[in-house]
Amino acid sequence: MKDPTTEGYEVRADEIDRMIRNLCAYALGEPDPLRRYLDLTHQQVLFDGMADALRKERGKALAALLISGTTAEQIVERTNLTKALDVTKLVKAAGEAEHVKQALNSAASIGRKAAAEARRSAAAAGRNAAAQTERREADATAAETEVTKPGTTGAVLPEIPPGTRRVLTADELKALAELPAQSKKRRPSTPVAN
Repeated sequence: MKDPTTEGYEVRADEIDRMIRNLCAYALGEPDPLRRYLDLTHQQVLFDGMADALRKERGKALAALLISGTTAEQIVERTNLTKALDVTKLVKAAGEAEHVKQALNSAASIGRKAAAEARRSAAAAGRNAAAQTERREADATAAETEVTKPGTTGAVLPEIPPGTRRVLTADELKALAELPAQSKKRRPSTPVAN
């Protein structure tokens, strides 16, 4: 009986002949026909069991692919399987269907938790950004109030640390011109000795 999950894989007659001669040489060399028949029948049952074991191992390999995130459709594209149902059949034959189901449910649960955490983080980041914007605006308002001197026209000069050298903007120059002139302290003059 041809296994539909092995379509596309062909074996030549000489390969089969070499394998039988290699694995069954002792039974084939038996001179007694009855004994040879019994030994070869045993070998056939053994090889049928091996074919089932190989089918299960193939199913386990497909289960590992599914657990790693590969979809059944992607497996079909990359193998000679003709439909996603063949993938499912092999996984079931290997006894791995429940294991795959649990792993995929666990992965989906982890994905949902990660998405929820990402939404919470994004919301918190949005709240933090809004709070920072409010703080900056409050600081800017406070700085404007602090720099404006009583008796001026309300011009605002940013606070510049002492010793800082930079070019003033046109608005800063205008605000500086509007400030009342401060009296300069004169240093006492020292007589020059001749």
